[in-house]
Formats: sequence, C-alpha cells, structure tokens
Amino acid sequence: MNIISYFNKFVEESFNNFLKKYFYESNYWNKTSNIDNYINFMTDLDNFNYIFMTNVIKLYFEYIDETFFNTSYRRKYCSSKGFYQRTVLTLFGEVTFKRRYYYDKKDKERFYFTDYFLNLPKRKYFDPFICANICEEAASSSYSKSGKIIANKIGKRINNNICISRASARNIVMNFSIDNDNSEENKRRIEKIFIMLDEKFVGSQFNNEKDHMIKAAVLFENTELVYKYKKKEDSINRYKLVNSHTCASIDNDLLKDTIDYIYNTYDVDSLKEINFMGDCALWIKNFPKSNWFKFDNNIQINFSMDGFHFSQALGNLTTQKYDDVYNALYEYVSTNNKEDFTRLCNEFLDLFPERKEVIESKRDYILNNWNERQFYQNHSYLKCSMESHISHIFADLFTSRPKAYSKKGLKQLLKLRLLKVNNKDIKNMYFNNFKNKEIKVNHSSTYYNKFDNYYNEINFDKIFHFDNYINFI
Repeated sequence: MNIISYFNKFVEESFNNFLKKYFYESNYWNKTSNIDNYINFMTDLDNFNYIFMTNVIKLYFEYIDETFFNTSYRRKYCSSKGFYQRTVLTLFGEVTFKRRYYYDKKDKERFYFTDYFLNLPKRKYFDPFICANICEEAASSSYSKSGKIIANKIGKRINNNICISRASARNIVMNFSIDNDNSEENKRRIEKIFIMLDEKFVGSQFNNEKDHMIKAAVLFENTELVYKYKKKEDSINRYKLVNSHTCASIDNDLLKDTIDYIYNTYDVDSLKEINFMGDCALWIKNFPKSNWFKFDNNIQINFSMDGFHFSQALGNLTTQKYDDVYNALYEYVSTNNKEDFTRLCNEFLDLFPERKEVIESKRDYILNNWNERQFYQNHSYLKCSMESHISHIFADLFTSRPKAYSKKGLKQLLKLRLLKVNNKDIKNMYFNNFKNKEIKVNHSSTYYNKFDNYYNEINFDKIFHFDNYINFI
C-alpha cells in the first residue's frame, strides 16, 4: 500500500470513528438539557485534533524511513540494525515515531535516515518551531512566562498539561547563536542623524555584588508629530521617532555597535550633522568625542543636555514646595542668564543650609553643562525621549521585578531584546541560524550527495535540509 492509500485509509477511519460517536450513537432524544453535552463534545474534539495531527506527523516520519528501506541503494550498501524510537515535542503535540538505524558498508558510517532527511537536531526533545517561539517570547517575557505561553499553544487547547520549565526555556535561548546583521543593500542618504544615550543598571550574579551596566544608544533620523492634543492637558505634542534603531552593550561595545550601524545603514558621505543627547554623565559626554564619528572633516558633532534630566535636577534642587523658585531658575536658564541663576541658587542655599549637599550638586550639575542645555533649548528640532526608551526597552524586562543575571545570560537576553525592539523577525533568524549550521555540517558529510541515486529512484528533488521539516509542519 503506497503512502496516499495508507493516508486516505487513516483519515477515513479517524473521522468515521469520531463522527459515528456524535451522529449515530449519541441518542440525542434521550438526553436532557445540560452544559455537559457541550463540554464533552468540545473536549472530545480537542482530543481528536491532538491525536489526529500527531498521528499524521508520525505517519510521515515513518514513511520516510520505509521508503528509504526499500531503495536499491539501501539494499546494496546499508544494513538495518533494528528500530529505535524518538520522541519530539512539536506545536501539534508530542510525537513518538520509529526509525531504523542503518550501517553503510560503503562509507563505514551509521545513521538514521529520517533524522538526516529532516535534519532535526540530534538528541533534542523540543522541535525547532518550539525553540524559535520560545526565543521570540523571551525577548519580552521571563523564561518561566515564555515557557508557559508556548506550552499553552501546544496540541490540546482544553486539557493541555504540557510544561516547559524555566530551565528548559533558558537552555533554548542560550543555545541560540544570534548574529545581528544590520547591513542594508541600499544605504540611506540623509544629512542629520540623532543619537540619544543613557544607561541602565541591572542586578547581577557572580559579579562581586556589582550591578551590570547596560549602556544604550537610540539612533533616529527625525521626529514626526503624532498628535497635538488629547484628553489630558499634559498629553500634547506627542512625537514618534523616524527609523529608530537601538544599540546596547554591557561590554563597552556600544561605540563599535553604533559606528557599525551608521556605516552599514547610511551613506556617510551625505552626513553633515550628528546630534547627541543625554544626561551629561562622563561617559556620555565623552562618547561623541570619538574620532570614529568624524566621517568627514566638515561634519558637525553636537551634544546637548536633554529636557528630562534638566527638569529633574531643578526639581531636586527646589523641591515641589517652591514652584516660584523653580520657575524663576527655569526662566534664567531659558534666557541664558547664568549670573542670576547662580545668585538665586546661592540665596536659596542660604535659606536651607541643611540641604546644602543636594542644592550645590544640582546647581553645579546645571552650571557645568550650561552650554549643552543652551544648545538643546535653542534648537527646536532636538527632542530627546531616552528615559522612556530605557523604561520600555530595558526596565520592563530586566528590572520591573527583583531579578539578577549572570553576565552570559544577560548578554544573550539583551541581544534578543534588541532584535525585538528593532523589529527583526526572531523566528526566521532562528531558522536561518539553524540552516547555516546545517550547511557547515552537510558540506563535510558524505551524506550530502551520497543519495543522489536514491532521489532519482523515487523522483525526489530534495536534499537533506531543514526545509523538509519546515515545509511539512
């Protein structure tokens, strides 16, 4: 019996058994009105779907092995060493199938033909679709939550007892070799780019109780007005960033990553101005001074203090009780009146000597970065929203709940998070990464071309490739 006839018989028997129960043996006229009628039907349908799909996959996998077993190549060169079972967890459910273990007398090698044909990872319980989905989910959720979300997608929808543990989810993510290629074929030609800088501290493990410091940069080309007014008075003039991209590192690679992104994305010969914005921390002020940003001798490099940290410093200096002092100081900065700003700060300090340390530090912070603040407020096209990006991109995943990370684990999750916020297709990248590994293996394997005669014999136009599995699933 060929595969089509066997499959037709399998489908007919499966559906007949299920439909017979509900349309020939149900005896509806003897039943009373009861929610159990609905619950039982939906539960049985759920079970039927689960069993049917897993049996289809099992049927296909075992058919691959049976087909090879009957080929002339196998009969001539390969002896069977018996059946061995393998269990794989797919999005349709757990599949246990049999395949033969072969010994090739010609090449002195042992192999499972089904595993070679589908190119499934050796000795792995989770199939690549499960792994790719977990990697995608882990970019925005914890390992534990990612495992639960993907487990709930598997097989049965009603009585699902599949469990993917936190440890399993973490192992899957850590084994994902992430290659973040930002190169573009057609480089964009623009005159200005904007770069916002800030850092986020994350709890650490095995790091002498020192927090990990994530240095981050958000690059964009312009801002677009989303709306002028909404329901609340303070919800006005909201902007979005045009073609934004986020870079981040805990290994002091931020400068390299930022430069690489600019080189690979833009025609640097067209750039005339790069505007940096941030809170004026020492590393942030030194960042634009790198000679790597001098793509051209005439390019203009600007740095400015963003509005959030300026307002925060003024607020800490005056406290919420003295709005009049806050407004006066704000006005002095807006009009570039450095002398009166210093005078009023000192007078305020005389009134509250017990707050000397805070008042002096915030006063000096603004005075030391006076020119950077003047540049920001005098150029209306400068708009910095880095603090909200830090909160949304990093704090949401890494510090919203008490957690600590090893350096290796944080680096991997940070890469995934950046893929997510930069709108990369994580699942597709996972599959491509798997295929790249597969090509390296197959090019060194005699099995890559050894079954040409076998394919011709049964009119297959396939080679050993992970696409065989992807396309079927």
